[in-house]
Amino acid sequence: MSNENHDNIDNMYPSLYSFISYRKEKNGGFIFNPHLYSEKWINNIEYNILQLVDRTKSVSDIVDIISQQLKIDNSHSKNIVHDYIKDLNNYYAINWWHEPIYESSKQKLDESLHSKTEFSDYYSAPLSILWDLTYRCNMKCKHCLNDDNYSVDEIEINDVKHILNELKKEKVFSINFSGGEPLLRNDLLDILKLSSEMNFGVRLSTNGLLLDKDFLTKLKDLDVYCIQISLDGLEDTHDEFRGVKGGYKKAVEALRLCSENGFYTTMSTMIIKQNLHDISDLMEIAVSLGISSFKLNSFMPVGRGRESDDQLHVSKEELRDLCKELSLHSKKYDGLLDFQLNPLFPWLLEENKNSKPLIRGINSGIQIKCSAGHTNLVISPDGTVYSCPYLTQFPLGNILEKPLRAIWNDNSSILGRFRKIFQRELEGKCKECQYVPEYCNGGCRAAAFIFDDHFCSEDPFCWKCK
Repeated sequence: MSNENHDNIDNMYPSLYSFISYRKEKNGGFIFNPHLYSEKWINNIEYNILQLVDRTKSVSDIVDIISQQLKIDNSHSKNIVHDYIKDLNNYYAINWWHEPIYESSKQKLDESLHSKTEFSDYYSAPLSILWDLTYRCNMKCKHCLNDDNYSVDEIEINDVKHILNELKKEKVFSINFSGGEPLLRNDLLDILKLSSEMNFGVRLSTNGLLLDKDFLTKLKDLDVYCIQISLDGLEDTHDEFRGVKGGYKKAVEALRLCSENGFYTTMSTMIIKQNLHDISDLMEIAVSLGISSFKLNSFMPVGRGRESDDQLHVSKEELRDLCKELSLHSKKYDGLLDFQLNPLFPWLLEENKNSKPLIRGINSGIQIKCSAGHTNLVISPDGTVYSCPYLTQFPLGNILEKPLRAIWNDNSSILGRFRKIFQRELEGKCKECQYVPEYCNGGCRAAAFIFDDHFCSEDPFCWKCK
C-alpha cells in the first residue's frame, strides 16, 4: 500500500521494509532508513511496537499487546500505536498487507518494557563510521591530516567484507567512505556495492578530480546517498591550497555532474584565512549548481597542516564575523541550500539567541559529549580504529584482530576518557559556561588537545572563551 493516510488500518498487517534497521539502547533505541540517511531516536514503547511490526499481527493485534504490556485501556493504546504507525509510514519504513504471514513458532520480543538488559551510559555501538579507504591522494592539500611520508597498507576486498559484516552485526547505520582519495582504489565500486546491499547509509567524500559521468552512471544503481566534494575557495585560492592547477574547475564540474544526476550533493569547504572573503561567492556557486548542502569545516593543525598553521588558522574573532555572515545567508537561501555548520556556532551569536540557556552549576555532573566515543569511530586503510580523525596518536586496536564490540567497550582506551569528562573538569571559561550543559557539551575535545595538549582545556574555536 502506498505511503498515505489510512482511514482503516486496524485490520491491515504492517511490516518493516527490509532495508530498515533498528537497535535497542538504554531508555529507547534508534531506527534507521538508509535512503533518508537519518537515524531517529525512539522511546521504549516505540521500540516494542517496532518489534511487533512483522506482518504476523494486525494493527488491532498490536494495540491489544501494547495495552496489556502497559496495563492501559485499549483506546489509549490505540492512540499510541496509531500515532507511531503514522510516524513510521511518514518515515517510509512500513509496507502494508491485507493478509498475514504465519510464524513457525511463537515469537518473543527481544526486549520488553520491563527488560532487565543492562545498558551502559554510552550507546551500544557507533551510529556511523568514517572509513578512510586509502591514504593515497592525487592532491597535496596544505591542511591534510597525513604527513607527506605517512602511508599504511590497504586491506583487500575480503577484509573489507569482514569489516562490513562486523559493522552490520553491531547495527552501525552509516558509513562515510573517504581518504586520501577513495576513487584511487580500483575496487571502490565493489566496496560501495557491498555496503549498499547490506543497507548501510553510504556517503562518498572525494576531491572530484577523477569523478566523471561514467563513474556516476555506475554509481546510480548502488544507493549511495550522498557525494561530498571539496571546494575550498575560488579558483586561485582552491588550486593553491590543494596543490593542483585546474583542481577548482574539476571540482565545480564534479559538483555539477552529481547534482544533475540526482545525487544529494554536498560542497565541503575548509575555513582558512585565504577563503574568508570567498564564502559568499561559494554559496552563490552552490545554489547555481543545484547543490543540496554547504558544509564548513574548521582547520586543525595536524599532519601536513602543522606546517601551515600560521598561514591558515582563523582567529576566534574572524570566525565570529563569518558566522554572523552565514546567519544572514542561511535566511537568504532558506529552502535552497542546507547549511551544515559546527553546531556550536549559530547560538553563540547574541542576536540568534531566542531564549536564555539554562544555567547550571559546575557541580551538576554534566557529561561532555563530543561525538568521539559516543556516536562515531574512524577506520583507517589497514583496519586500525581511532576515536577521531584528528587523534591518530591514540589507536584503539585493529578491527581485523579485535571485534568492534570489544574496541567500543574498552573504557581503558581514550574512549573511556571521553566518556568520563564532566563540566567540572573543564578549564578556563568552559568550566562555568552556561552554554555547556544545554548546547555545546563542551565543544571539540580533540581541538582542545591539539591546541593546548590537554583534553579539558577551553575549546579553541569558541569566541566566548577570551
